[in-house]
Amino acid sequence: MSTDKLKDYTADLLTLETHLFNAVKKQRTSERVSDNDAMKLMNELDQILRNQIDALESHLDKLGGGRKSDLKELLGSFSGLAAGLIDTVRKDPVSKMLRDDYTALSMLATGYTMLHTHALASDDSDLADLALNHLGEITPVITEISRVLPLVVARESNDLDADKSEEIGRKAMENTQRMWDAEQIKKEPIVA
Repeated sequence: MSTDKLKDYTADLLTLETHLFNAVKKQRTSERVSDNDAMKLMNELDQILRNQIDALESHLDKLGGGRKSDLKELLGSFSGLAAGLIDTVRKDPVSKMLRDDYTALSMLATGYTMLHTHALASDDSDLADLALNHLGEITPVITEISRVLPLVVARESNDLDADKSEEIGRKAMENTQRMWDAEQIKKEPIVA
């Protein structure tokens, strides 16, 4: 694979990650976010994204940097996603912010899987390791969002008192987390 392809994939992830980082910054400072579990996740995500952006920029420089026209095109292709993420801060409850973060992180996870594979194919072990490490940093956050989201949704319900919302949130969390169990999925991950 050519260096240009690796630059494109790296710049692509850098652009997506930068948009998500900007959205998370706005979420963290929103007065709508008062849930402690959500704030903890957003603070952790902010730090992870900040570090990953720095590392991606550094590796993109090693690859010869992103061409401005490529980066401009990438920014345009993600502008809809970014606008949606940033817009949610203005009007949506925290649960929808977390939903959007989960979706964007899933896109990042897929991108890092692809970048890791392309880097291996190009014998760029540094980039392959970077992509794998970044994937390893965001997958626990995705898992934690799936765990916390039912609690936040229940807390946002105006129809429930605090005790009942915690009871409902915990029950929903237990039920939904069981759906991620390997027995439910019917397959253990297989590494050949």
